[in-house]
Amino acid sequence: MNQIISKIYPKSKKNLYKSNTLYLKPVLSRLNGSSKPLYFANFLSSVDARIATYDKNHSKLLTPPDIKSNIDFSLFCQLHAQADCLVTNTHYINGLNKGYYGNILSIKDANLQKWRNKNNLKNQKIIILSNSLNFPINKNIENLKDEITILTTSNNDRKILNLRKNNFRVLKCRGKNISAKQLNKYVIENKFKSVYFIAGPTIVEQMISENLLDNLYCSTSMTMMGTEKYDTIVRGNFLKKPIKLKLISMYIYSKNKTQEQTLFQVFDTKRK
Repeated sequence: MNQIISKIYPKSKKNLYKSNTLYLKPVLSRLNGSSKPLYFANFLSSVDARIATYDKNHSKLLTPPDIKSNIDFSLFCQLHAQADCLVTNTHYINGLNKGYYGNILSIKDANLQKWRNKNNLKNQKIIILSNSLNFPINKNIENLKDEITILTTSNNDRKILNLRKNNFRVLKCRGKNISAKQLNKYVIENKFKSVYFIAGPTIVEQMISENLLDNLYCSTSMTMMGTEKYDTIVRGNFLKKPIKLKLISMYIYSKNKTQEQTLFQVFDTKRK
């Protein structure tokens, strides 16, 4: 369903936007022939900064249903449609296989696929970051093997050989964990222009710390979760010092006759 979203910042003559096109075009319009890749990520959180809370049914930290909305997912898909490369990880692939994550490895919306075709965008490539290679090969990734590259620091030659025998492209990286710099090097070598992170916060934390992430899209549900076990966008000691973000735009959606509201914010995360 196409809803109306109100623009809060910056002020302009037009302040009402349709939810099914709100995020379309801004990423592509930023490229303008630039040789550098554009990195962007999107997070949904509660007003007390929970992006995930403990789910008893799966014994995992998962996005709480109370903060989810069709509009937020629509905006997620609009950003997804503009990427020529998606970045995910082992945790997501395993969650997808076990059924507690939905399949966001490809575009399901027919209108967004038409939009990509109209803009002459090629098939999206997928990078799976995996230090362990501890995920099964099944139809979820088997059908996309031609588009997938797996970056790994694993020394398990048996697992690497098995993946390669199944025609997956596997590239070894040095170190214990795949770094933001290693990912950036691969992206530049393959001339990807727009890269969208569809996994958890770990690699995004590193991208922010290394001043590589360009835009951060934050959807904030006006809901307080107040849980003891939770995850947030940035954890631990990743940032050497506080980073000041520049607010590019902000919107709000209010559901009629209820208290349900979601704030949509777009930030420039690059330090000059």
